[in-house]
Amino acid sequence: MTLELWKKLLESYQPDLVAAMADIVCDKDAKTRRIARSVDRSLRWLDECLPKAKETNTPIFAPVMGHTSIEERKRSAVETMEREGVDGYIVSVLGLKQEEDLASLLQASLEPLPSDKPKLAYGMDSPEHILLGVANGVDLFDGSYAYKMTEHGRAITFKFGSKKLVDGKIDKVIDLWNTNIAQTFDPLDVSCGCYTCTTPHTKAYIHHLLKAHEMLGSILLMRHNIYQLGQFMADIRQSIEKDTFKQDMNIFMQQYNHGNELENSKEDARETVDSLGVASKKKWTLEL
Repeated sequence: MTLELWKKLLESYQPDLVAAMADIVCDKDAKTRRIARSVDRSLRWLDECLPKAKETNTPIFAPVMGHTSIEERKRSAVETMEREGVDGYIVSVLGLKQEEDLASLLQASLEPLPSDKPKLAYGMDSPEHILLGVANGVDLFDGSYAYKMTEHGRAITFKFGSKKLVDGKIDKVIDLWNTNIAQTFDPLDVSCGCYTCTTPHTKAYIHHLLKAHEMLGSILLMRHNIYQLGQFMADIRQSIEKDTFKQDMNIFMQQYNHGNELENSKEDARETVDSLGVASKKKWTLEL
C-alpha cells in the first residue's frame, strides 16, 4: 500500500469511514528508535491523508502509535490530537495481548485524546480484552473473535451482567468438535435468540456438519457467534448506563475460565487465524 494507492482507493470506493495509513511495528522487541520512526512516519502519512479525506467528505480515523513505549504512545496521541479534521482514533495493540502492562499502554494512548471522539482498538478481540478496553475508554472493537471461534468450531456461550456468582468456573465456549456431544440434541444455548438456536439446530447436528466439513456448519455457527458477541456488547452498554459496569466486570472475571478457548484445537481440521481473524494457514483433513 502506498499513499497514492490509498488516495485512489478512497476516491474509487467512497467508503463510509476510512483509516489513515500507519507504520505498524511488528517486532515485540523493537528498539525505541524504530518505534519513534513509526510514530513520525504515521504522522506524516496522516498529514497526507487528511486533505484527501476532506476532499471526498469521508470521516477519517487517525492511528495512535507507540508500540511498547509509554513515552512514544503519549507523543503520538498528543501530536495526532493536534491535527484538524480527525473524526476518531485507532489505538493499536496488535501483537501485545500478552503484555502484562497492556492497561498502562492503553492509558498512555487514550488519556491525551478528546473524550468526544470515538476510539477504536485493533487487536483487542477477546471478551477479557474488550472489557479491559471499555474500562480504559475504548469505544469500538473489531469483531474477529466471532470469526475466530467459528473457524475453530467453538460456540460462544458467555454472558455479561450476571448479578451473582454460581458455584464453579464456567467455560466461555463449547467445543463442537468434541465427540462427547455427538448425541447431544440440545440447541447451542437455550437462552440464545439467534436463528441457529431458535430453529433449533442441535449441538449434535452442528458437530456432524463440522466433521463432514459441510459449509452449513460454519454458517450456523457464525450466525450464533455474531449474535452472541453482539449481545455481549449490548449488555456492556446496558451495564454502563446502570453504572454497574465495574461490578459486572468483576463477576464476569470470577465466573468464567479465562484460559485458552482454543486449547486442544486440531490444526489439521480448521484454519489458524491471527489476531484480526485473517487466515494464515489452511489445511483440511476429512475426519471419519
